[in-house]
Amino acid sequence: MQEEIATAAIAAAKRLGADYAEARMVDNTTESISARDGAIEHLGRERDNGWGVRVMVDGGWGFSSTDRTDKTAVEDTVAEAVSIARASSTARRKPAAIDDLPPQVGEYATTVEREPFDVPLDERIALALEACNNLAKGEFVKVASASLLFQDTVKLFVNSTGSQLRQRIVESGGSLMALAVKDGESYMRTYGRGGNFHQAGYEYIAQLDLMGNALRVGQEASDLVAAPYVVPKRATVVLGSNQLGLMVHESCGHPIELDRVLGWEAAFAGTSFLTTDKLDHFTYGSSAVNIDANATLPGGLGTFGWDDEGTPAQDYHIVKDGQFVGYLSSRDTAPAIGRPSAGCARAEGWGRIPIVRMTNVSLMPGSGGSLQDLISQVDDGYYLETPSSWSLDDKRLNFHFSAEVCYEIKNGKLGQLYKGAAYSELTPVFWGNCQAVAGADEWQVWGFLGCAKGEPLQSVHVAHGASPALFTNINIEREG
Repeated sequence: MQEEIATAAIAAAKRLGADYAEARMVDNTTESISARDGAIEHLGRERDNGWGVRVMVDGGWGFSSTDRTDKTAVEDTVAEAVSIARASSTARRKPAAIDDLPPQVGEYATTVEREPFDVPLDERIALALEACNNLAKGEFVKVASASLLFQDTVKLFVNSTGSQLRQRIVESGGSLMALAVKDGESYMRTYGRGGNFHQAGYEYIAQLDLMGNALRVGQEASDLVAAPYVVPKRATVVLGSNQLGLMVHESCGHPIELDRVLGWEAAFAGTSFLTTDKLDHFTYGSSAVNIDANATLPGGLGTFGWDDEGTPAQDYHIVKDGQFVGYLSSRDTAPAIGRPSAGCARAEGWGRIPIVRMTNVSLMPGSGGSLQDLISQVDDGYYLETPSSWSLDDKRLNFHFSAEVCYEIKNGKLGQLYKGAAYSELTPVFWGNCQAVAGADEWQVWGFLGCAKGEPLQSVHVAHGASPALFTNINIEREG
């Protein structure tokens, strides 16, 4: 049925004069469970399915979508897309172009050991409730919450050049939060903070050890609310993998989106300091900094067989030995830099047009050894982990981040626990101060559910890998 609708849409687009057409069908099922203070706060399952058609006519793009599948709906939806494309062509300064891509045929599916929706609901509810109970064992914890989320997405893509692709993507994850209150102050400690999500089945939930981590998080929340605030100073700092995961997202992933660089996103999400003249000619960081975009990474939320334009998944350098060498691009943005698409066109669902999005953008492991090896190099500094807040300017050049946890480092060892640590810097200055990145044994992949971009707004799932890293001359500030 799906193939028939998609094929009919492509045929109708050709009859109406489309130079190129693609149809994309999406069927998504999501289940979320959240518990708060020992009771189920939310339990829901949603299914959303429909399809969209994108066409190019006379150098203009048009898109339309519907959740209907009757013959009239197919004809009306395609006609609307063609009409929009014709109107768009009259308003463009120059015709749109897409790179050459041979026809793609195939299937991709997430490797799943245990189907999430086959796990008894009672079992999943019990896990969320028990995790809440463990969080609440922290001495000063007043609010405890635990959540689980599962998503199953099936996609079909067909285009006028002969591509036909089917993909199934399964995602699973969970998170914890404890809010501690003492002497009129409150402090929140989390596990996951959006990062504990993977392309995998229910087996990933066991890896998260929510029960054990709930005990730790509850106690750490209590320790932090009673801890002193950080002492501001310029210092050598070791950042944890989870802190760096979000830093890569905000200060590396967004500025390399080619549509931002070209000004196509300026009205909503901002532009980028990484203008096209900097490609292959700009020092992004120290020689210890290597950043990759890898849509083939096992378990990553930005992993797939083909993007939403039918371009195969790729693994390539963004920053190599500190030098900026690549962008995230799509079939219509890549011609601007004379390169083929990097396969980064993604849409939130069937009702949105694909735009340039992150895949799995990661700080690659280095030769710095273990986390303890990095800490042992610091005579007087700090160790920070788990992001608590962040802000950046519209070019992603200036940033400000804070961390939930901060430990003093004295003579190569962790010491006093502090709260309220923050830091700010210019992006290339910060990455230029990176002295060492820990090795592959410390490398972790963090999955984020809420990367927002586009107008109308689209939120997609992305992932970032990182090992802990050591930075010098970081301005540590007090927040709170």
